[in-house]
Amino acid sequence: MAEEEAQPPRRTLGDYAIYQGPRHFTSMAIPATNRALEMKPLFLTLISTNQFILMDHEHPHTHLATFYEFVGTMGGDLESVYMCLFPFSLAGKAKEWLKPHINQSLTRWKDVEEKFLQRFFPISCYIKAKFEISLFRQGAKESFCQTWERFKMMLRKCPNHGFEEIAQLSIFINDLRSDTKMLLNVAAGGTMMVVDVEQATRIIDALATTDYQAYHDRHGHQKRGLLEFNIANALLAQNKILT
Repeated sequence: MAEEEAQPPRRTLGDYAIYQGPRHFTSMAIPATNRALEMKPLFLTLISTNQFILMDHEHPHTHLATFYEFVGTMGGDLESVYMCLFPFSLAGKAKEWLKPHINQSLTRWKDVEEKFLQRFFPISCYIKAKFEISLFRQGAKESFCQTWERFKMMLRKCPNHGFEEIAQLSIFINDLRSDTKMLLNVAAGGTMMVVDVEQATRIIDALATTDYQAYHDRHGHQKRGLLEFNIANALLAQNKILT
């Protein structure tokens, strides 16, 4: 007598209401490594208290830079550490972006980084950021040190802007107020147009440092012409460069 063929188990309609998938769902697959990953509570706290939640003041490139700073102190296999910790650095709508990806579908950190930037810094944001850099202007009441910091921040927020260093400095210098340009020329010993990129950067940094030191107590001195005071700063910056 032939053995009866095995019949598949009986399934009821109620079986379809029971979740049959993996109990632990994560779109990011942790790479296999021979080195044990030690996730100390301190690192998790640092990552979790600096989360990207898609607020107006947040920027994806700034978030990645901060994330790299924290993770860089851990050592070990960075690829695995990035994949392990990055989900903890997201919250709110940013965390919701990560969830719809297929389970274990993100296997390389490079892919995660690219998808993150494509979502939160798309081509439209890149074009806008680069356009704003090209239209940079010093504010009417903006100090030199504030202007320099704001310009550098704009560059950091769009690291793929494509402007060479000499173009960056040209944009910055050409769009300063006329009185500020004169201070730079004084610090350069004549004109900024005859210095190279390295010299120009050194002059700008020196003048910005001097201006920052005087910024908070500038109004505490006896009345002097603002132009006279600023030229003194420019000469002081020039002396710093020479020494």
